[in-house]
Amino acid sequence: MSWVAWILTSAVFLALYDLAKKASVRNNAVIPVLLCSTLFGCAAYLSGLAVTGRFAVAFASVDGRVLTLGILKSLIVAASWVFTFCALRTLPITIATPIRASSPALVFLIALFLYGEVPSVVQALGMILVFAGYLTFSWAGRHEGIDFLRNRAVWCAVIGAILSAVSSLWDKYVFQVAQSPIEPTQFVFQVGLVAVYAVCLVVQRGVAVTAPVGETPTVRFEWRWTIPLVGILLAFSDWLMFNGVSQPGAPISVMALMRRFSVAITFVLGALFFHETNLQRKSLALVLVLSGIALLCLRF
Repeated sequence: MSWVAWILTSAVFLALYDLAKKASVRNNAVIPVLLCSTLFGCAAYLSGLAVTGRFAVAFASVDGRVLTLGILKSLIVAASWVFTFCALRTLPITIATPIRASSPALVFLIALFLYGEVPSVVQALGMILVFAGYLTFSWAGRHEGIDFLRNRAVWCAVIGAILSAVSSLWDKYVFQVAQSPIEPTQFVFQVGLVAVYAVCLVVQRGVAVTAPVGETPTVRFEWRWTIPLVGILLAFSDWLMFNGVSQPGAPISVMALMRRFSVAITFVLGALFFHETNLQRKSLALVLVLSGIALLCLRF
């Protein structure tokens, strides 16, 4: 398949992943959900390698370079998910998911400050539309009692989007510049995520035990059938995306945009499944954000 087919298919599974993620983490403990869902995703990926007879080859191909690249990817994604899941635990999905979908715009901003890449007039207009979308989400959120500037969950969503942009830039380096093989790298990435979240859970429990009673607020973990789906859907979506990114000359900015259009699917289905309100204002904000991202991918 061409990289377009890989990315569009990945976007569909990413939308389903977002829905499962919201259902799993809503009013639930974040780190245990992350660990359990990632464990299932890792098991699904490794099982897929075993069934297709590629497990031994992937494992044998893990050298020091692949290990380093995969572990760094695990750390970036783990941090991004922690912030994103903390946001999803309390924010409506029709606000949290579009914020994360703006990460392609953040890629351009990071490139502007780090590499001096000055955007064209059309791209500058795209950035203005994205930020106008943020302001519209803020306006919509106030009707639900959400203060964008003071709400911690909103800032968690923004930080998660920034780290998602960093992850996209890292993917391009790993698969196009470093030309790391896909399956061994994802092997290390999946196993690394499980290890990172296991360490986080141990540290969190240790802090909770040693802290004075009443000083460490906790949210109880509740098992839900959607938790395994989170890891499985994301593992498959990532496999599709990695295959797309590895195609020679595939533009990461355009790919990030196409994959993030999954938010349109998530927005509609999320509104139906979670019975969220204030959709007219949020729809206007979503159109502004997606239009801005589309303009960012145009080069004049």
